[in-house]
Amino acid sequence: MSDAQDARPTVRVMLGSAMLAAGVQAILSAAGLDVADAADVLIVDDTWLADTADLEGAPAMVALGSDSWAAVLPELSSGGWAALPPDATPPELLAGVLGAAAGLAVLPPALVPAADVPDEPAAPDSDVTLTPRERDVLALLAEGLSNKRAARDLGVSESTVKFHVQALYSKLGVQSRAGAVARGIALGLVSV
Repeated sequence: MSDAQDARPTVRVMLGSAMLAAGVQAILSAAGLDVADAADVLIVDDTWLADTADLEGAPAMVALGSDSWAAVLPELSSGGWAALPPDATPPELLAGVLGAAAGLAVLPPALVPAADVPDEPAAPDSDVTLTPRERDVLALLAEGLSNKRAARDLGVSESTVKFHVQALYSKLGVQSRAGAVARGIALGLVSV
């Protein structure tokens, strides 16, 4: 037996539906995880959301159901946790269990908060004036074109496009192509 198999967490399934519990246990067993009463990871569902007192201090938890779990689990679990939708796929369930056992917080993409890393301070709206060529380049950025492809479409060199992209970053107060497109859309300079 390898060290990776020795490190597999044991799981306790405490779901309100016996049928759902049996399905989850089958998925876990098929993945080589042991299901036991004394476990490293506890799997619960919304039937526990109304009264979470019995869940406090669980080593690691996976909750299937409401998005509300994302706010509750960090307080309940002394380790990692996962908040998954009730229709989580087997790979998502396994990722949640293994992530929680490893001390991580696991969320579906829709619940992951956007990174709060602002671009450079944006120039005031009235101060943003683009040349016709910069508008052309911004429109091509919004279409997702690379510098090379934009250069070909505009009939200029790739270095010329790079120059215009840097000018756009400066004028729009951003540091990325996505930031330039988002700021351009917000200012009505480009539409998608």
